Amino acid sequence: MPLQTAKTNLNTIAFKTPSMLWHSLMGSNYPVAIWRLPDDSYVYGISDLRPQIQKHQKLEDAGKGFYVNPFLKHHPTNPQLIKSDLMVKWHKKQWIQTSFDTRLNDQDINDFQKTLRITTGVLHQETVTPNNEFCNDVVEAVQSIKGGIFEKVVLSRFDDQTLPDDFDLMIAFDAACKAYPNAFVYMISTPNFGCWLGATPETLLEINNNVFKTVSLASTQKLSANQTMNEVAWTQKEIQEQAMVSRYIIDCFKKIRLREYLENGPKTIQAGRMAHLKTIYEVDMEAVNIPELASTMLELLNPTSAVCGMPLQPALDFIKKHEKYDRELYAGFLGPINMDGYTHLFVNLRCMKIMGQTGRFYAGAGITENSNPEKEFEETQLKMQTLKKIIFRR
Repeated sequence: MPLQTAKTNLNTIAFKTPSMLWHSLMGSNYPVAIWRLPDDSYVYGISDLRPQIQKHQKLEDAGKGFYVNPFLKHHPTNPQLIKSDLMVKWHKKQWIQTSFDTRLNDQDINDFQKTLRITTGVLHQETVTPNNEFCNDVVEAVQSIKGGIFEKVVLSRFDDQTLPDDFDLMIAFDAACKAYPNAFVYMISTPNFGCWLGATPETLLEINNNVFKTVSLASTQKLSANQTMNEVAWTQKEIQEQAMVSRYIIDCFKKIRLREYLENGPKTIQAGRMAHLKTIYEVDMEAVNIPELASTMLELLNPTSAVCGMPLQPALDFIKKHEKYDRELYAGFLGPINMDGYTHLFVNLRCMKIMGQTGRFYAGAGITENSNPEKEFEETQLKMQTLKKIIFRR
C-alpha cells in the first residue's frame, strides 16, 4: 500500500469510546494506556505502534508518551515509554480527536490496521500465590528499627481474589473515575508488564508551566460517615511517619544544592474514604536554572521513603528478604510525560493486576518503632478496599 493511501486510511480511524481502543489493543503486542488525571473531566488513551523501538532517554528528551517503571527499577530508573504514536482524547465519554505520530512508516500503519481486525483480550495468566506472613514481618521490622538498622520500612502484601463473572475493566475504570475524582485513574496493558488498573492519590513529580512539584504523602486513617478533615486527629506515630517522607524530599533537594523551594503543609487531605497527611513542594524551574531538574529528581526520589523506607538500602534489603514476592509495578511510578509541556508521574498505589480470572490487589503500610502488627494489617485491608469495593460492588 502506498504511504499516502496508508496514512489516509489511518486517519479515518476513530475510537469513539475508550472501550473501543482498549478492546482493540488490550492483550496485543501494542502497549496501551488509558487514564484520567485528578480533578479532570478528560480521558486520554495512548498506544505505541513501534514497541520494538525502545531507547532509554532522560525524561526531558524522551518525547511525548506514558512512563511505566517497576518498583525495583531504580538508581538508575529504566522506565518503559509508551510512545504517543496513537493518541485519543475523550470528554464525558464523547470522542474528541484521534492523532497519529507523523513519523509512522507504511509498515507500521499496515501492521496496526491488521491488529484492529483481530480479536484480542486474552489477559495474562494467574501466577502462584506465595505465603505472606505480614504480621510476623512487622514484628521483625519493629525489632530492627529499635536495633538501629533503619528508621522506617514500608512492608506490602497482596491479596488474590477471583473476579466476578461479569467483570469488565472499562466499567471498573469508569467507576473508579466517579468514586475518586481526586485520584489518578489508569489502566494499562503491555506485553511485559501485563494488565493493571489503579486509582492512586500520590504524585511523584509534576511539571506544569515550568513549575516543578513533588509531594510528601503518608499516614492513613479511615474516615467515618460525615467526618470532616477538621475532625481528623493524628497520632505521634502518624505525624512522625509523614515527617520522615518530607525529610527525605528535603534531603534530595540538598543533594543538588537546591534551596529555593516552597513548602506547603502538612495538611489533612481526603482520598476516597481515607485521610492522609500531605505536604507539597514547588520549585520555579526558570528561577533555579536547572534544566534537567525533573530527571535528576526522578533518580533521587524513586523509590520514595513512602514506599520503601529510611535509610533506603537497609530498608530495601529488609523488603527483599521478607516480602518474598515481586511487587512488579506496585510502588513503582507511571504517568504521562511531555504532553505539551506537562508531565505528571504518580507513585503506583491502590492498584491491582489482572491475571486471567484473578485480580491481585496490593497495599502497604509504613512501619515505625510504634507500629502495631494488627493495625498495620488493617491499614492494608483498608487500602485494598479502594478497588475491591468497585470490583465487587461492596
